[in-house]
Amino acid sequence: MKYAISSLVMALFAIAPVAPAIAQSPQKINLAELTTTATSVQALVPKGWQVEGRTEGDLNGDRRADTVLRLIQTANSGGDRARMLLVLQRQPNGQWQRIGMAPRLLLCSSCGGMLESIQVKIENGVLLVDQLRGSRDGTQTLHRFWIDKASKRLVLIGQDVRQFDRLTGDATRESSNFLTGQKITEKYRANNQRTGTELVSRQRSTIARKTPAIETVNIDAI
Repeated sequence: MKYAISSLVMALFAIAPVAPAIAQSPQKINLAELTTTATSVQALVPKGWQVEGRTEGDLNGDRRADTVLRLIQTANSGGDRARMLLVLQRQPNGQWQRIGMAPRLLLCSSCGGMLESIQVKIENGVLLVDQLRGSRDGTQTLHRFWIDKASKRLVLIGQDVRQFDRLTGDATRESSNFLTGQKITEKYRANNQRTGTELVSRQRSTIARKTPAIETVNIDAI
């Protein structure tokens, strides 16, 4: 019986669709042509896009709720629909101002495979974008952004990437801090003695202390 169950699991994974390539729409967005401030959130949504999700929280510590919109292209004949993140800040006069737009950060409508998940949160002034994709082999990516005081722009300050095999339990996790220039790489394997995984190795390394603007971050680069 145990052998039969194992064989069935193997068969299911064998026929499970492979995660599609991460290919965003080739549509280009000219930021210079878009409105930067408006009295309503909807007025700042570009033509051809619609709101798929909305997250609120204070990004700059002024005790006013800012808004992050997850946008998706309106239906098109090609099938794949690109997604985009639009970050809006509430101004003292009640208007909304665009402080960030990420046209290549989010998975497209058919890019996540069986595991597709996109979670957006704001915690302690940090914007967290957590995405999961794959089938048997999965990749989870967490990007962290905050407002740079000098440039007033949203910049990438951290990135966690976890790659794992759902069948074997093997996994690798890379956690990068772009403010300190440090990266931690951990490898895990299944623990046959109990449910779960165990840490096999941990390595620290130095990386460039660069904080790119949210507009330049590309999920294809993971």
